[in-house]
Parts: sequence; C-alpha cells; structure tokens
Amino acid sequence: MSLLLPAAVAVGGTLALGVVAELCARVGLARFGGYFPLRPFLRQTFELDREALPMLEPVVRWSVNSDGERGPEYRPGSYRVMLAGGSCVESYYLDQPTSVAGRLEQLLSTPGSLAALGATAVHVGSVARSRMTCEQLDAMLAPGLARYGKLDCVVLMIGASDMIRWLEQSTPTERWEDPASCDHLWGLHPRGPFGWSPGRLALRALAVRVKGRLLPDEARRTGVGKRMIANRAHRAKSPKLDEVPDPAIMVDRFEAGLTSLLRRLSKVCDHIVVARQPWFDRELTPEEDALTWNCGQGVIYHKPVEVYYSHRIVRELMRLVADRCGEVARAHGCVDIDTTALLEPGLTNYYDFFHFTPAGAERVAELMADAVLAPRK
Repeated sequence: MSLLLPAAVAVGGTLALGVVAELCARVGLARFGGYFPLRPFLRQTFELDREALPMLEPVVRWSVNSDGERGPEYRPGSYRVMLAGGSCVESYYLDQPTSVAGRLEQLLSTPGSLAALGATAVHVGSVARSRMTCEQLDAMLAPGLARYGKLDCVVLMIGASDMIRWLEQSTPTERWEDPASCDHLWGLHPRGPFGWSPGRLALRALAVRVKGRLLPDEARRTGVGKRMIANRAHRAKSPKLDEVPDPAIMVDRFEAGLTSLLRRLSKVCDHIVVARQPWFDRELTPEEDALTWNCGQGVIYHKPVEVYYSHRIVRELMRLVADRCGEVARAHGCVDIDTTALLEPGLTNYYDFFHFTPAGAERVAELMADAVLAPRK
C-alpha cells in the first residue's frame, strides 16, 4: 500500500504535466505558429511518368524556403517579388529552374534588369497553389502578409480556378457556399484540429515543425502524373455539355474576390502586375484534344467525373473571366497583361488546356518580366 500511493502520485503528476505541456503547445502554436502557403523546408523530387508526360522534363525538383514559398531563401536587400495564383503558375510538373517563378527570377536577375530595378539581387518566391479561387487566395494570404513587411512587386495569374470551381459545382445560378479547408489554403498552419490521440497532439505538430527545420526530409516519388492517362481516357468517352446557365454570377463572384485580393495586396505593395489566365484559345486537333482532362462536374481528384464541358464552352467562359480580370486590374491601378493574346496555343506551350510546358512557362515569365520592368506611369 505504501508503494501504490507514490506511484499513483507520480503517474498523476506526469499526466498533469503532459496535459499542461499540450495546452501550452496549442496556445504557442496559435500565437506564434504562423500560416505558410507551402510547408517550409519541403524538398521533393518527382520522376514523371514518361508515357503520361513525355513533353516535360523527366525529373522535377521542388524546394520550399522558410517563408513557405517555392524558391530560394530570401536575402535581405533583394528586390522581392511574390508570385501568386493557381496551378498554372504553381508549375507542379516543372522543375524549379524552368517553372514560371524560376524563369522569372532568372530574367529579372540579368545585369540589365537589375540596373532597371535599381537592385543588386532579385528574389521571386511562389505561393501559388492548385485550384485557388480569388476568394481563397485572399484568405490564404491574409494571416501571413504581415510577415513580409513591404513587398517590391506582386505578380498574379488568376481566373481559371474561379471558372473551374463553378463548373465543378454544376454551374449554380444562385450564391453558393464554397468553404475551403485549412489544408487547402495552407501547407502549414496552427489550427490543428487537435485532439488527445497521439496523432492529433499539438506537441506532435510542434515536433514535426522542429524536425522539418533542423532535419528536412526529401521525398522522392516515381511515376508522377500517371493518373493523367486514365483521366484523359475518361474525359474522351464521357458526355460533354455544350450549354451552361448565365455565367454572370460566377464572373461577378470572381470580380468581388479579385477586388478584395487587390485591396489587401495594395497595403503591402505599390506595384502589382495582373496576368490574365491564358488558355488553349482555338479549336483543338484530335492529338491536342486527347491530352485534355480538365473541366468536369465534380472534383476529379476526389471521385470519378462522369460529365465534362465542351472546349467551346470553356473558351467562352474564360474570355468572360479574362475580360473582367483586365477591367478590375486597370480600375485598381495595376499592370494588366493579356497573356492569351501573347501566348501561342499549341503543344509547344501547353501540355493540356491550361498548363504550361517549359517553353510556355518561359514565354509567360518573359511577359511578366517585361511588365515588372516597364516604366511606372
């Protein structure tokens, strides 16, 4: 009996200390954890499936810095550019140097560009994430912008995700709810959800952060992109809708989201470049059509999509979005780039209806660099 009491006290004390430590970890993460678009210090190497993506580089490397940007570490004093948008500028299947962000940094780092900017170095960090609407991009950036202080330039490429989300939800004609999970908005965040099982402890989340900083892992995957083969085949045999309801509600929602985003960014940056989202703006050949998998009812990553939309409809919708994008950008004093008119549609620049090959990414980066370097009015 004399031994049981001290043992019970010891166990109870240990549990109490554990509970206190866990609660302190939750409070600490909530206050100091930070919101990062991508997981800081993430290192990934992809070996692309050569049958699915023969037009792209065989090996793709991802490197994320301590600010949660795809790109190198920011060096104080550098001319700082943030690149934001959806999957087209995310450049998921492109190697770091040949991604849009990588090529933009290279173009802005030439001696002539540095002289024009009055800078000795340029940093381009990409916070682009796939399937980000303007509303979601605004929400993603909101809690973390203060960490940057003042940015020299922000370059946006947006529009396709807003249109695609409307199609995925079967073209609603009234205001619809489209909540985004924390994991969709951020690669790393302090919101948990936390619980008392070992896998959901804040102490574990804290340990993962520390390990990621001190001993970053490098994930290596093979056969990346292979599912595109099945996605393309499924689209080819599925019904195609060639009519949609009045898309005004979608275009108006896009405008509202972009307006809020530009107002937020204008508080930390005086030079904002808005590149309208380009697309494959012509009739596709059978070879080109066979490579497309985009634009269906439902999220193709979550479940099989049974109905798709015709390329004619998607082209018309994208024209509406691009036109509105230009209007909003100019109304807010931003630089407006009509990239669709300046990027030749074809398999040299696109590997599907929206996404860029290395050559397409280079051309887009050239257009962005010209806009960044153009004399300010």
